[in-house]
Amino acid sequence: MKKNYLTKMLTAAFCVLFAAQAFGQISNGNPLARTIKTGNRPVKGDWGLFVGPSVNEIRDLMDKNSDIDTWYGLPLVNIKYFLSDKTEFRTGVQLCSKAYKTKGDILDDKDYLVKSRDAYYRLSPGIARHFSPTNILDVYVGAAIPFGVTIDNYVSKYDGKTAPYTGTAKRTSLEVGFQAYIGLQCFVADLPVAIGLEYGFSGMKYFGQKVKNTVLDAEGSEQTYYTTLDDPTTPYSKVKCSNGYFGSDLRVTLSYYFNK
Repeated sequence: MKKNYLTKMLTAAFCVLFAAQAFGQISNGNPLARTIKTGNRPVKGDWGLFVGPSVNEIRDLMDKNSDIDTWYGLPLVNIKYFLSDKTEFRTGVQLCSKAYKTKGDILDDKDYLVKSRDAYYRLSPGIARHFSPTNILDVYVGAAIPFGVTIDNYVSKYDGKTAPYTGTAKRTSLEVGFQAYIGLQCFVADLPVAIGLEYGFSGMKYFGQKVKNTVLDAEGSEQTYYTTLDDPTTPYSKVKCSNGYFGSDLRVTLSYYFNK
């Protein structure tokens, strides 16, 4: 009986000592603490490549058209550079160029030529300010000023004996806009890779949305008139045409960071 009592007392004392020691470890917060290495956050001097056209950029590119053809373009180059640990410069380049040419003899050795070239160029410089110091999630705000030009050229030439002519249609449209956004990106494991989401507002203004048409007949008489993209059948002796949009925007980004 005394042995059982002594055993119980020793067991209870051991449990109390163990509990006290365990309580001390939890209160100090050291024994179980360990560093979990997550992400590879960029700092001053680092570069980044990213993809992620926004909803408005995709819509804008897919709406690009001339009176000759409809064509598409996607962002080819998007880069980031960290001016400091919290300040990022970024720019995107969008390019697209399409050419078409047909030349031959038809019917009674009548020369026929049709050629066209459509081109689209846009640069989108911007800056972002990062706030979160953690190596897992990154919160930032930013702004950009995209600008570019759209060029359409069309030539139709017919050297027939009855009614030879040469016709051209040309358009040069300048465009400028503004983007403001707030972003959140999450670094993937221990890789220099981040997946992000950006939401904000963007707008674009397009100038010179008119087409200059020139026709040269067999007598050398030249006629020049203008049409618009929305109404290519109505000739104008003089016209000004512009359009634009403004609204909310959203993009999902995938970034890869590196240094020299």
